[in-house]
Amino acid sequence: MKVYSLDKNSLLKRFRTTQNGLSEKEAKERLEEFGENVIESKQQKNYLKEYLKQYIEFFPILLEIAGFLALVADYYQPNEGNDILAYAIFGAVFINATFTFWQNYKADKAMQALLKLMPTIVKVKRDNKILKIDASQLVPGDIIVLEEGDKIAADAVLLEANELYINTSALDGESKPSKRDSKPSNAKREIEAKNMVYAGCSVVNGSGEAVVVATGMATEFGKIAALTSNIQKGLTPLEKEVINMTKILTILALIAGVVFFILGYFSGKGVLIAAIFALSLIVANVPEGLLPTITLSLSLASQRMAKRNALIKNLASVQTLGSVSTICTDKTGTLTKNEMTLKEIYLTSEEEIEVSGIGYEIKGEFNIKNKNDNTDKLLKQFLISAMLNSRATIENNKPIGDPTELALVVASKKYGIDVNAKKLKEYPFSSERKMMSTLVEIDNQTMLFSKGAPEVILSKSAFYQDKDGIKPINDEIKQKINQKLLEFQNKAYRVLAIAKGDKEENNLVFLGLVAIMDMPREEIKEALSKCYSAGIRTIMITGDSAITAAAVAKQIGLKYDEVLTGDEVADLSDEELQERLSQKTYIFARMASNQKLKIADALQKNGEVVAMTGDGVNDSPALKKADIGISMGSGTDVAKEASDMVLLDDNFNSIVSAIEEGRTVYFNIKKFVTYILSSNVPEIAPYVLSFFFKIPNPLSVIQILSIDLGSDMLPGLALGSEKPEKNIMKRKPIGKNEKILDWEVFKRGYFFIGIIEASAAMFAFITFLLTHGWQYGVVDLADKTFQAQAMTMTLLGAVTSQMANMWTMRSWDFNIWTLSWKSNKMMIFAFIAVSIWIWALLNVEPVQKVFNTAHVPLQDLWVLLPFPILILISHETYKYFRLKKLQIKG
Repeated sequence: MKVYSLDKNSLLKRFRTTQNGLSEKEAKERLEEFGENVIESKQQKNYLKEYLKQYIEFFPILLEIAGFLALVADYYQPNEGNDILAYAIFGAVFINATFTFWQNYKADKAMQALLKLMPTIVKVKRDNKILKIDASQLVPGDIIVLEEGDKIAADAVLLEANELYINTSALDGESKPSKRDSKPSNAKREIEAKNMVYAGCSVVNGSGEAVVVATGMATEFGKIAALTSNIQKGLTPLEKEVINMTKILTILALIAGVVFFILGYFSGKGVLIAAIFALSLIVANVPEGLLPTITLSLSLASQRMAKRNALIKNLASVQTLGSVSTICTDKTGTLTKNEMTLKEIYLTSEEEIEVSGIGYEIKGEFNIKNKNDNTDKLLKQFLISAMLNSRATIENNKPIGDPTELALVVASKKYGIDVNAKKLKEYPFSSERKMMSTLVEIDNQTMLFSKGAPEVILSKSAFYQDKDGIKPINDEIKQKINQKLLEFQNKAYRVLAIAKGDKEENNLVFLGLVAIMDMPREEIKEALSKCYSAGIRTIMITGDSAITAAAVAKQIGLKYDEVLTGDEVADLSDEELQERLSQKTYIFARMASNQKLKIADALQKNGEVVAMTGDGVNDSPALKKADIGISMGSGTDVAKEASDMVLLDDNFNSIVSAIEEGRTVYFNIKKFVTYILSSNVPEIAPYVLSFFFKIPNPLSVIQILSIDLGSDMLPGLALGSEKPEKNIMKRKPIGKNEKILDWEVFKRGYFFIGIIEASAAMFAFITFLLTHGWQYGVVDLADKTFQAQAMTMTLLGAVTSQMANMWTMRSWDFNIWTLSWKSNKMMIFAFIAVSIWIWALLNVEPVQKVFNTAHVPLQDLWVLLPFPILILISHETYKYFRLKKLQIKG
């Protein structure tokens, strides 16, 4: 037997209590049995553990192993700079771990947000006395006393209710107060029982007493908390890709190490020398600067997104946005402005009135059709009835109150209505009553003004206002009203009926209808058009009727196949919903927020990458389940904490902008990964050649490090901050299996640009040696300055080639001459910084000592020029023909 279906005596008996409350002794025993009335988190975060986790991710582990191997190499072959390399690698890992942890520090505190909604002090009856106790001490069987303004601390069944209304929006998203009574309920679920009150909700009006039936995690609130905390979010595409890159780079490094160990051994170098060479080669194959560049690039992207009103909580989620294939969005406030505007009025005296103006600005005109001598008087009566039956006000040009009521107040003020009346009593709106009435004293008369759902007001009306007086309502008038109602609904209007009466909500005089619209955002059509061009489908999920939802969709250009209601979704199995969503695009109308989770799950099982919006506590499970949970800036703390991104302006266009940024991040990462991998080849090639050929060492370990963690870093970050390419929102969503480190990246990085850079480095090195009298076979140069100059040429060959690479890599597909050189200021800064660095390597003695470089005369530097030019011309030509080929295929 469900507790809310029991009568008062059976209920008290069931919980072994009386209307006078429990005794203190019994309450203490039950507290030990049931535990404290608190929302608990099953997994309290240990932030030390969370920080240490940053060191055991795949890529950091690869770097840590590389650092360890560098120390091993230094032990067996000291004074080669391997120890410095190891410490630099460890430093890079430390900085990256600290920075990433700090960025994600406030990522998941949903339980703390839930606790904010729970009251700390409650009134309870014990031993027939009303006490104030800490809410955590409530137990099942306690009798709680409820008054207006109280927050409710536990789920309870009402024993008494006096005009009791509660706000249940924290649970079901319903913003209107819900009336409660003490009659046993035959509801199917606890959340639907009208004789129950719930933890996390609040008393809006009236008073009551209730017996506590559930505390802590057993409450409806606790169940949502448990569901949210138990939903496990999978790895983001970027996290998966970092793992993939780590595996590939590790395999390549190991293969290179093994191959060259074998070659070294059979070339007569001996086991120890060959092993040290192999270890050093493995370390050289690891791009030490890649991880911090990715992290910093994501951080910069999140800052850019914040400027576009999208606050990213988890850095890895930035790139996930680029893979979004379906957006599930609320209507109110996201597709629309959440600023209700009264657009049309229908008076039963047969006037039809159009009202101009948008939002809450007191500007607009009334265009009246079928005007007669009494129209002005009747319209004023109508607007006064609407205005005085509203709580909303405009104070100092600032709107305060419910958006629908504000529309009525603004329209009244547009018409010049300014009346004073004394409010005597209010009958609040509730989802059950679907109407609101206010009893006022005006012009020495007591009047009742009502508004609400047209069918409800019409059922309570015995009369209607005609142009020449009040007349009994008849079927013909009802038919006209219903016909106008349908016409308004088909235009996506929210329709209210306005009536007046004496003192009771019956025998009312029906005055007419108001057509109110939550105006679509001006930019919504363009944003939806961008989505469709980008291969992203948009699904609207709303609590509005199917007719209204379809009308709004038509108005804003939202493409769909059919409308499904919440009841229809409830009747579908998970498999049936999954099958339907794989074939058609739906609008979901009359939906409960808890059904969003079912939709998100079905879409994900179909292979979709889902972005889901929400603002209430009950949205939090779906937000956490979605690949990208998007909460509203105006929403609850719980929704914000469960989401990956907070929409600061509640605007759908900001979601589209964030997706554009996510796609841009993906391709920017692709660019700078290619850029960074390109420099690996000129780092490795000199080392390998010096091992197998009788030439001096062309490049030292510290010089390699100066590229990886020095001259490559700023250009890499500049590439990471490149603006969106012109076709970025005309591509299909980035596939779940699409890799950053794919064949195209390898081909460009290692086998194309990398080979040219290695050639540049070795050509500069050998040319300098030969033009200054060196002969092949001389490995140890007596003149250390000469050797440092030759090594400087190798370093400059790689660095100057990378300077050309940074410019040509600005666009993955398009010619760089189509881009403005001013559009990426960080690139200009990076170019200047690297130029200054080259000057320092050539001229600043302290820098030369640390990095083992020396001044090289200007006449020797000419050999560096051909290769950057070759990179620019060859890569731009490659992009041109590749794009032509893709366009032919497309």
